[in-house]
Amino acid sequence: MPWSTPVVSELRTAFVHAVRTAGRSVSQAARDFGISRKTAYKWLTRFDEKRPLGNASRKPHHSPNRTSDELERAVLAIRDQYGWGPRKIHAFLTNNQQPTPPIRTVADVLKRHQRVAPTPTPAPAECQRFERCEPNELWQLDFKGWIEIQRLRVSPLSILDDHSRFLLALRPCTDLTMLSAWNVLWDTFGEYGLPEAVLCDNAFGAPSCPGSRGVSWFESRLLRLGIRPIHGRPYHPQTQGKVERFHGTLVREVYPRLDTSDLTQFTAGLDRWRHGVYNALRPHEALGDQPPVARWRASSRPRPRELPEVAYPPGSVLRRVGSNGLFHYRSGRILAGQGLAGEPVRIEEADGCVVVVYCSKEIRRIPLDNLSRTGIL
Repeated sequence: MPWSTPVVSELRTAFVHAVRTAGRSVSQAARDFGISRKTAYKWLTRFDEKRPLGNASRKPHHSPNRTSDELERAVLAIRDQYGWGPRKIHAFLTNNQQPTPPIRTVADVLKRHQRVAPTPTPAPAECQRFERCEPNELWQLDFKGWIEIQRLRVSPLSILDDHSRFLLALRPCTDLTMLSAWNVLWDTFGEYGLPEAVLCDNAFGAPSCPGSRGVSWFESRLLRLGIRPIHGRPYHPQTQGKVERFHGTLVREVYPRLDTSDLTQFTAGLDRWRHGVYNALRPHEALGDQPPVARWRASSRPRPRELPEVAYPPGSVLRRVGSNGLFHYRSGRILAGQGLAGEPVRIEEADGCVVVVYCSKEIRRIPLDNLSRTGIL
């Protein structure tokens, strides 16, 4: 059976009545109750003044530095509208020249009003980070995992500028094909101009292993526009860390606030958030708590009206790639990739090798001695 612990106010009442009613001396009663004489007289004085004997509140009567109710309402309104944490709320208020409490105070306000998000999972091991020096030096592109809308599996395609984190496109697609990605990318080129390079994963045509060869259909179209395709190594999503992290933001801050019962409404909601919130308002820690629009500027290379045809210098040795992705040179059968089917490639011989060039990119380099071998090179 557990011990019963008397309430503090009951002990004090018993002590007071031992002195005032039973007539015991203050010294004797203090020893019996295990308190000092100073504490004993404090309790007696409180009883005589008809004040409660329980513990009084330690809350100060006046708190001049307490966060105002108006400021608390502003913090909570931003949290409820955008789902941001203390740092972004602090930066948003500062960027908009509004009264701004310290980040820790913002966190206390969120905690006091039960707006605190679950504790995040531990961060992974530190990775090597990179960032391009100017806008449009590199765009990152990737599909987000599917979400069900109107009984369809929809995967938004995200296109993000590496330097400014400006969100160039966020369009739902009903498949993960190169054609769907290219259609979105082509429209984005028309709106913002051409980048120097595009970084995407291996699904867009990178070799699946070091020994693989050839150019994909998606890569060939980038090359015709003078854009360099770049791919991360297989099973290494850290290479596209910016767009991967953006997808986490999409799930946390956007999906819960959108209508997922109608594809048209969902698409419109994504577009409103991209223009009105993410690019224009949302502070980004890597940008000094400024929104992406503060660093962004459009490309100086406009997109042509149509995809240009491949052109080579006069007198070049050319071969046309067959439907199987192969072409013949001397006695060898050389793989250029099915993405180049029907396209011309330029052949050079240099340093004892056959060099295969598409547009201005070298795609193969084969020793001349290998041309006598049977099979596909």
